[in-house]
Amino acid sequence: MISTKRSSSLHSSPKLYPLNQSPLFKLKSKKKLLEIIGLSKKQADKLMLDSAYKEFENDAGRAIQEPIAQLKAVHKRIGALLSRIELPPYLHSGRKKHSTLTNAKCHRHATELLKLDIHKFFPSTKAAKVYKAFAEKFEMSPDVAYLMTNLVTFAGKVPTGSPISMAMAFWANRDMFDTLSELASSNNLVFTAYVDDVAFSGSKIPKGFAAQAKKCIKSYGLTSKDKKERFYQSSEGKLLTGIVIQDGELKVRWAHNNSIRKEFADLAKVKDNSAKIIHLEKLAGKLHAAGQVDFRQKDKARFFTQQLKAAKKQSTESS
Repeated sequence: MISTKRSSSLHSSPKLYPLNQSPLFKLKSKKKLLEIIGLSKKQADKLMLDSAYKEFENDAGRAIQEPIAQLKAVHKRIGALLSRIELPPYLHSGRKKHSTLTNAKCHRHATELLKLDIHKFFPSTKAAKVYKAFAEKFEMSPDVAYLMTNLVTFAGKVPTGSPISMAMAFWANRDMFDTLSELASSNNLVFTAYVDDVAFSGSKIPKGFAAQAKKCIKSYGLTSKDKKERFYQSSEGKLLTGIVIQDGELKVRWAHNNSIRKEFADLAKVKDNSAKIIHLEKLAGKLHAAGQVDFRQKDKARFFTQQLKAAKKQSTESS
């Protein structure tokens, strides 16, 4: 009889290891690198060109550089290798079992909180920084580091639409994040980073600390966005990576709750099944997102997901 028991590797998280145990560490041969990522030299030469990306603007007007299918597959292979490397506890983006929720949880008992946003994080992370990370952090030979850099960057910078954009931007700026973490520790503050959002919290944010943190960011060739800088005092609800922290609890942000109420109202007005499907998809998605913070929303999310399935089934049967 064939066993139907799942292998542990199918449902357990892969074991993490230090950087010096990664297959990418101390790579000195381009041939070996190409074997690891599954490319021939001819394929690599083609994929190192900027033409291996599609450029477009998203709905928000943001420029996106997305790798073509073959290069995206390579990026996913590289990303899988990077995801096995141990990361510092302050980082909550681009890693398994971490999210905007775990990021906010770290600050749930904050009395005061300072939030900074790094301006144009991906496009401001230049290829020279990526190369330096591969050459110095990963200790690759210059020719291997050069090849890797050209495979993961677009027009001399980190692309905005790759599955490894977050990972590459982090490794290229690892020294800055580590310095910010040390600065926080020396002032008895909690520090977290989520992509381009950095947050510091504690019983008291020292006077002049924000200027120190921004000076640190600037010393590494980046800038913080002044209009997104926010200092929260003890009496305020604190909005961090889309989650409200208030009185030691995590809550769904007010705007998200309002958008859920609007979807309920819009759904009640629909008269045909196709419009119903559109609003059910939006509502179920928003309820699922809210359910990550407020568990009471999970039952609603499951209910409207079932409603969505029924509406789609009805649409298929009537067509």
